[in-house]
Amino acid sequence: MTRAQSIATLRLSAGVLVVGVLLTGCTATGTGAGSGGAAGGLSGVGRLPAPASAWPSAQFDARHSSATTATGPQTANLRWLRDLGGSVTPGPVIGVDGSILAATNAGVLHALDPETGEDRWVFDGGSGYGSDLSTSPAVLGDGIILWPGPRSALFALDRSGRPIWTEKFAGDVLSPAIAGRNRVYVADLTGHLAALEVTATGHRRVWTLDLGGVDYASPSVGADGTIYTAIEKQLIAVRDTGVAGVIRWRFETTKRIEVSSAVSESGIVVLGTNNDHEYGVRSDGSRAWQLPIHDYTYSSSTVRPDGTAYFADNSGRVRTVDSSTGRVIRTIAPVAPAKEHAWTSIVVDARADTYWGSMTGTVYGYDGNGNRLFALAVDSGVSSYPALGADGTLYVGTVGGLLYAIGAS
Repeated sequence: MTRAQSIATLRLSAGVLVVGVLLTGCTATGTGAGSGGAAGGLSGVGRLPAPASAWPSAQFDARHSSATTATGPQTANLRWLRDLGGSVTPGPVIGVDGSILAATNAGVLHALDPETGEDRWVFDGGSGYGSDLSTSPAVLGDGIILWPGPRSALFALDRSGRPIWTEKFAGDVLSPAIAGRNRVYVADLTGHLAALEVTATGHRRVWTLDLGGVDYASPSVGADGTIYTAIEKQLIAVRDTGVAGVIRWRFETTKRIEVSSAVSESGIVVLGTNNDHEYGVRSDGSRAWQLPIHDYTYSSSTVRPDGTAYFADNSGRVRTVDSSTGRVIRTIAPVAPAKEHAWTSIVVDARADTYWGSMTGTVYGYDGNGNRLFALAVDSGVSSYPALGADGTLYVGTVGGLLYAIGAS
C-alpha cells in the first residue's frame, strides 16, 4: 500500500548494539455471490507447502495466517539494532539458513546474521522504489528468494544472494504468495495478477490477468486454491485453471481497499477498507459479516488456523475477532491520547501473544489476554510488517531506516 511517512525523534536506549551500514556488493459486480467460474481451481494449489523457514513470506504464508510455532518476546529487550541506510518500509522475512532478509526503499536487499545484525550479503536492485510499499520477499523450500524489488521487477536470488533470473511487471511488484505445485502468485500496482511456475532450474509465467484498476493488495490463497486480491473498491476472487486465471466474483465496497486480505481455513476472507468497516466474505462472494471499526485501515488482516482474526485501524485500535461471525473478542485501545496510526499487520505467536508497531514510533507486545507485555519507543514510525524468528526474536523495521531485533539475549 502507499503511505505518507512521518519521522519521529530518535529515541534509543543506552547499551543497545547499533550496527553500521556495510554494503558488499470478467464477471458481475455486487455484494452477493458473483458468477464466473466454479469454486477452486488447479488441483493441489490450495494445499500450501510446508514453510521453508521460521517466517518465509509476508504474514508467514499465502493465507496470511501468522501460523508460527515460535513464542515471541515477553520484554522489550533489544538484541541488536541495525541502520540499513534507507527507510525499512518493506517487511523482513527469514531465509532457509536463518538469515534475516530485509529490504529498504533505497532498493537494496540485505541478508543479515540473526545473531549480530551484520551483513552476510547485499543485493542492490539498481535504483530506489518508485512508490512506498510494505512488501516482503518470499522464500521457497529450495532456498530461492523471490524479492519484489525496484524497477517493477521480481528478482530470484539463491540463498547466497546471487541473481538467478528477473521477471518484469507492468508496475511495482507486491508481496508474492507461495501456493502448491510450484505455483507463485504475484500482483503489481497496475492491477495485473500473474501465476508463475518456479522450480530450482528456472521459471515461466503461466498466465497474466488484467483486473482493471490499481492494486495495493498482495494475493492471498484459500484452501480451495482460490486467489484473492483487490483493486480500487473491490475484493476479487480468481480461479487458476492451470493455463489461465478466471475471475469468479467481485465483492464491492464503498471506498478504496489498500490492504491485503487473509483467509481462514473454513474459507472466510477477512478484509479491511477505507470505509470504516472490516468485512468477512464467504468463498462464494457473499458477505458473512460487516464490522464497523470507525476509521480506515492500512493494517492487513491476519487469520490464525483456529479462525481468530486480528487487525488494526488508523486510530491504533487492535481487534481480535471471530472470523466466522465477526464477533469482537477483544479490542486493545491505543495508549496515547492521540491516534497511534497502526499500519502494520499483527504478528501472533504460538501463545496468541500479539505484536505490532505504530506510526507514532512504538512497538507493542500484548499477551493473549490483552495485557501489555511492553511498549518500546523506537526512532520513527513503523509501517513495515514484522517477522518472528524461530527463537522468538521479533524483527521490526522503521521508516527512519533502522531494523530492531527484540528478544531474549
